[in-house]
Amino acid sequence: MRLKNHMLTAAAMILTVGAVACSSDLAGPPALDDAQIDADIAANSGAAVVSQIVGFNDDVTAAGSFTMIAPSFSVSAAGNPTGKASVGISPTCSYAAGRYTCAATTEQGLSVSRSFAFYDAQGNTVQNYSPTTVESVNFQAQIDGNFQRDIVWTAGVHRTRNVTVSGLISMSPQRKWNGTGTGADTVMHIGLDGIRSLAGTATETVSNVVMPGPNAASQIPLSGSITLAVNYTASLQGVTASVSKEVQRTIVVTFNGTQTATLQIGTLTCQLHLDTATVNSCQ
Repeated sequence: MRLKNHMLTAAAMILTVGAVACSSDLAGPPALDDAQIDADIAANSGAAVVSQIVGFNDDVTAAGSFTMIAPSFSVSAAGNPTGKASVGISPTCSYAAGRYTCAATTEQGLSVSRSFAFYDAQGNTVQNYSPTTVESVNFQAQIDGNFQRDIVWTAGVHRTRNVTVSGLISMSPQRKWNGTGTGADTVMHIGLDGIRSLAGTATETVSNVVMPGPNAASQIPLSGSITLAVNYTASLQGVTASVSKEVQRTIVVTFNGTQTATLQIGTLTCQLHLDTATVNSCQ
């Protein structure tokens, strides 16, 4: 994705908006609609949550011999996980002071720098993974990059996450994820109303997200939730002028073992489809 190409696309869309405005005798400054803002935040948050779920597997893959978790994760309920378990920690990861620190990789089109540490049931660090010793693993990561979706959506992503998977012995074959994250994202949508954007910060809390065993046919969360608290500047660049406003929202996604999770934003209840990372049916 190149910014220049997006700006050219944006310019073309603005010209289209201008043509529609002239043909319809529209006048006056653009107006920010709270319902549209909620819809945009819900869509962006849903995509972020699905990215986090997929990121669980990316973390595990980086840990190499950590084979009690599916090495090739898909949020699709159809079919079994693909690929084979890794047999060792990546040679790009070095061990020091109780943690493995890995060279940056490209995942889901984004640059990811991560570290991880193994722990036993008493919380002591363990250098080498053992299925009879390691009860939990902590992952810390920095995620940066840009992506485009459905032609009209573009985003710049800058996120951190600090998550721990536990129960590797006590809950086997299931396991449980908890942790936090932060984000500083910029999202832009080009439509007939103009260029809508969201820019600001977000905090994320992963709460008791239980995943099925690695050999289960469905590799989607069985229970738990992910909560995002966002503080954005919502903007709309129309044909004649621009307008913006500060917005704060809390989004809670609750999992139930199916591809359709519940996404709550304010008083709205929506459906988040984990297989397509889309949000709809808000009411």
